[in-house]
Amino acid sequence: MMENDTPIYVNNTQIENVESYIYLGQRHSNSDKIQEKEIQRRITAGWTAFAKHRDIFKGNIGTCLKRQVYNSCVLLTMTYSAETRVPTTQAKNKLAVEQTKMERSM
Repeated sequence: MMENDTPIYVNNTQIENVESYIYLGQRHSNSDKIQEKEIQRRITAGWTAFAKHRDIFKGNIGTCLKRQVYNSCVLLTMTYSAETRVPTTQAKNKLAVEQTKMERSM
């Protein structure tokens, strides 16, 4: 929570104080645990993108095409907005583990 709990009003309407919120696809918060939750959201989004293209990844298609689809759809989904976060070793490791799982399942 914020240290200053003074209510904020816009056009005589009080703005709700929340722990976290999602803006432009990225979770924002004052909490230190936010990066962990955001990394988990990105991993989930990556697996969702992977599932949408499962017929390509599991099909009898060349590795080159699979790699292009993976890099342009799944990997970009997992790393979306990563440039706005400070990368930690733990976050990098989590993403690398999930990437390896996806690559092995192809």
